[in-house]
Amino acid sequence: MLSLSAFGCGEPEDDHGHDHGEHEGHDHGEHEGHDHGEHEGHDHDGHDHGEHEGHDHGEHEGHDEHAGHDHGDESEPVHTTEWSETLEVFVAHPILLLRQDAVLVAHFTNLDTFHPATAAVQASIGDTTLRVETTDEPGVVRAQVDGRPAGRFSVLWTVGEETIRSEHTVYPHAAAAHQGEHHHETEQIEVPKEQQWSVPFATQFAELREVQPTSEVSGQLVTPPAGTALVHAPIAGRIVPGRDGIPNPGATVRQNQLLVQLAPTPSSPEDATRARLGVVGAQARVEEAQADLERQQRLLAEQATPARRVAEAERALRVAESSLSASRQALSLYSAAQSGRGRGGWRITAPISGIIDDVDCSPGETVEGGHRIFRIIDPSVLWVRAEVPEGWAARFVAEGNGAFQLLGGEDWHPLDVSEGGTARVVSVGRSIDERTRTVRVTYELVADGELDSTLRVGAALRVAVPVGRPQRAVVVPRSAVLDAAGRSVVMAQVEGELFEERTVRTGAEAGDSIVIESGVDAGTRIVTRGGSYVRLAAHGSETIGHGHVH
Repeated sequence: MLSLSAFGCGEPEDDHGHDHGEHEGHDHGEHEGHDHGEHEGHDHDGHDHGEHEGHDHGEHEGHDEHAGHDHGDESEPVHTTEWSETLEVFVAHPILLLRQDAVLVAHFTNLDTFHPATAAVQASIGDTTLRVETTDEPGVVRAQVDGRPAGRFSVLWTVGEETIRSEHTVYPHAAAAHQGEHHHETEQIEVPKEQQWSVPFATQFAELREVQPTSEVSGQLVTPPAGTALVHAPIAGRIVPGRDGIPNPGATVRQNQLLVQLAPTPSSPEDATRARLGVVGAQARVEEAQADLERQQRLLAEQATPARRVAEAERALRVAESSLSASRQALSLYSAAQSGRGRGGWRITAPISGIIDDVDCSPGETVEGGHRIFRIIDPSVLWVRAEVPEGWAARFVAEGNGAFQLLGGEDWHPLDVSEGGTARVVSVGRSIDERTRTVRVTYELVADGELDSTLRVGAALRVAVPVGRPQRAVVVPRSAVLDAAGRSVVMAQVEGELFEERTVRTGAEAGDSIVIESGVDAGTRIVTRGGSYVRLAAHGSETIGHGHVH
């Protein structure tokens, strides 16, 4: 198991220089103002006063001040929060005093799901392995820490295959801990971990980075021209299923695969009669051509006709035989259509490989010529088509990144056009639509595997297209910014269970992010999903509870 060595110092002077920031906002006032009196001639500094339990210390006049007296167990817990790429650890414990044992209660959050991390937990301080006990609550453990010297130390937590470190401070006496207290000017909101884990919730750090401003326009998800095929009946006829029946919507088909057969139906009762007459006429022409060929062959043998006459007679016979075959086939089809028996004659095949999206026929149904029987789409290639208003077209940046969102959805999908990105620009219109006064911009979505199944052809989109020059700024996800009676606010995570409402001034949008001009600095942990739950907690909503294992 990986471990991180603890570090500390001996018992320090009055001015310790330690970082007490982790105690901000906690009320330790209950330890101040204890009257222990003065015990003349006795120095009790650092001694165990257990023999005084239950006595009024005010009665012992003349006692020296008990600077090392331990009331840490009665104090409000100290909290510390740390984040790695995949884990958050939130640790609660009493004030850690010199050489006093303590229990650390650690809460682990999986930052991919923002649910409790339930893998087995190990903990260590340097080379010392701590005793870790699970609790009834998933993601929460207790770790026993034996008394330590004053100073700071690190605990390395191993959760499954992930590791994260938390920092803690041991004070020589309670008064030293109180020196680090700070009071926040803004109201802090408490939301226990158990509540965060039970609702849609997510956090991340505000980032300082270069962003491409975007403007939101309407769009649509489409396929390339070769990605959609509409299969129509070439003539009027009766639907004859293939061996496996008629393909159902959602079925995968390959190019040139047989879909159905079509038995042509006569447009009038006389058509079948004409087909019979056609067979009789074709048979007569075959007999006539055969007789002519025999006559020409005899004349050629007598050298009474040139050889080309025989060749012409042979061609005429072949044409007559082909005509007879076609006439018989037509008669067979009409006969089958009239009787309702027999196989169809026209094979209807898939023009592209893809998925059957729509079927509009049933076995034995008679359809008119031109009727649409199947709709086939190839979802392996999708285009995002955006309609950019004429006024923004001149500022459109083809090499800039954008994003799109499904209408009614919450997530923004990136349009990263850099090398190896998620999209590429197919075309930027060179003309303005006279009716909509827009320029059409088309992106192709690029994916290593299959595209997201929630992306459906024809879906309406909101598309954030890049316009203007990039800028360096603090950015947060759009979902982090809430509307509070006309104010833009974000919920900042002060520590694991404490939050503050920060009023912000927003700037340009940048895909699924938005620029924060003031109110939040880079590195501030903010709520990106579930901010409304935190605000409810601030107003005392019964839907947000308090209290858990500490």
